Amino acid sequence: MHASGPADADPRAPVRVPYGLMPGLPLTIWKLVTIDLWKLLILTSAVLVGVISFAVTIGPLSDGELAPIDAIRFMLFAAVPMLAYALPFAAGFAATLIFHRMSQDNELLAAHAGGVSHGRILVPAVVTGLVLSVIVGFMSDQIIPRFLRNMELLITEDVAKLMISRLERGETIEFGGNSIYADTVQWFDPTKLKSITDAKDGFRLHRAAFASLDNDKRMKAGFSSEDAYIVIRQASDSNRGSGSIVTLVAENYNSWGDGYNFESSDRLRYDFAVPGAFRDDPKYWSFGELKELKKNPKLLAQVWEWHKKTAYRAATLAMLQDLHRNLQSNGSAELPLADGGRIVIHGGKLGALEWLSRPILPRRQGEPIVVERYSDDGRVSRFVAQSAVFNADKAESEEVAAEHVTAKIVLEEVTTGSIQSGEGEEVTGRRRMQTITGVLASEGMDLVGAYERMSLAELLTETGFETGVGRALGEAQWTADKKERELQREIVSKTHQRLAMSAACFVMVLIGATMAMKLRDALPLTVYLWAFIPALSSILVISTGEQFAQQVGWPGLLLMWGSVAGLLVYAGVTYKQVALR
Repeated sequence: MHASGPADADPRAPVRVPYGLMPGLPLTIWKLVTIDLWKLLILTSAVLVGVISFAVTIGPLSDGELAPIDAIRFMLFAAVPMLAYALPFAAGFAATLIFHRMSQDNELLAAHAGGVSHGRILVPAVVTGLVLSVIVGFMSDQIIPRFLRNMELLITEDVAKLMISRLERGETIEFGGNSIYADTVQWFDPTKLKSITDAKDGFRLHRAAFASLDNDKRMKAGFSSEDAYIVIRQASDSNRGSGSIVTLVAENYNSWGDGYNFESSDRLRYDFAVPGAFRDDPKYWSFGELKELKKNPKLLAQVWEWHKKTAYRAATLAMLQDLHRNLQSNGSAELPLADGGRIVIHGGKLGALEWLSRPILPRRQGEPIVVERYSDDGRVSRFVAQSAVFNADKAESEEVAAEHVTAKIVLEEVTTGSIQSGEGEEVTGRRRMQTITGVLASEGMDLVGAYERMSLAELLTETGFETGVGRALGEAQWTADKKERELQREIVSKTHQRLAMSAACFVMVLIGATMAMKLRDALPLTVYLWAFIPALSSILVISTGEQFAQQVGWPGLLLMWGSVAGLLVYAGVTYKQVALR
């Protein structure tokens, strides 16, 4: 006799497989579960995206900002950004229904009895979650920013032209603290205005009125003119936030303000920066663009505007200081004019700074201020005033659009005269107030461009940040520094928010599948609520963490990733309970 062993086993006897430890891979189960999961995922996503996109379109359509045919295009553009928000919840819903059906039909029990563990059963959900997290991350980085731009560009393809269309309808338009009205609007060839060389489009305003508004929307100054012109100098494009530069030109205008009202035959010119067609926000930027933005914050219009205001105000103060030195040392100062002429100011010095204006003081008490204006056609005008103010104040929108420092001289109690060659002076009139506009800085003292090209750190150092530089410049310096620091935090928070949303998408699929396996005897809606409410809470905490990170920095990031970690722990505990059955 010999001992029996494995070699003596009957080959026809059934193979005993350890419970839940089937050798090999259950490819058939994975295939069928994956197909069912993706079918329901696509259907659910389509329904959610359709509903959300329609809801987003209702507002612009009801406000008249979209034509009916454009509303369809807008919905298609909105579908892609909305997909990033719908996918995580659609995936969680699909995983819940598929695995709950398998659990109720005892398919999971049969598979487990056949040696397929719960962990292997969840492989399709794990792979689906990973794929979706990559898709959501890629969409957030590359696709969604582009579609968000197209959505808003479709509503307002060119803000400047929309302004013109409102004027044509007889409406008053307001922007950047300014208000414009005209009886009629007609297109004209902008190349006819020789003083503006980069014009893209032009419109003639008949019986136009312009007003500058204060913070309470009250009119503080303005002018009216029989004929004025609006020139769009830079067409709106996809360069973030650049918008259009609108130039308003008027001749033979009547100007008014607090305590004055006068007519002038001078040419009046105002430049305004009109917002671009989509709101300037880092959410429109990809990861690569955010990295570049972190190095060069001036790429964002919100930061660049205050950088430009700081540069303009610093250059203005430099111009005022140069004028003050010339008056003190020479008793006169010569400055060029925007129309090609020049002026010579006779005085003693400049008085105390008030925002961006300083009074011109005489050399001796009681003497008048004399200003001589030399036109490029040879005419010479002489203004003798009892008082004068050199004023470089501008609306903030004008500061952003300005390429050079420009100022005006406001003369009070003025005697005007003309000087004829060899014939002396001829008095031509007297008026209570006279304004000379378009005064430029002397050669070499227009520092707007030089300051604008500096980084903010260089500009703040050059212009004496926190050294008592005056209220106007100090406000611009402080705000520019604040905006840049906020932007740096926003870039970090936006980057982490996108990554956290992608990670949450992965975990939401796992929660839906494991919760369905745990609550096999409950209704599908009840099961989904147990998965949906924690997932929704996590999304809300991620959004709150992003806002918190923008304000205080790293504590917001901890809150953001803590919510994802909490969601992952919730999924792990649920799976552990299922695996122990």
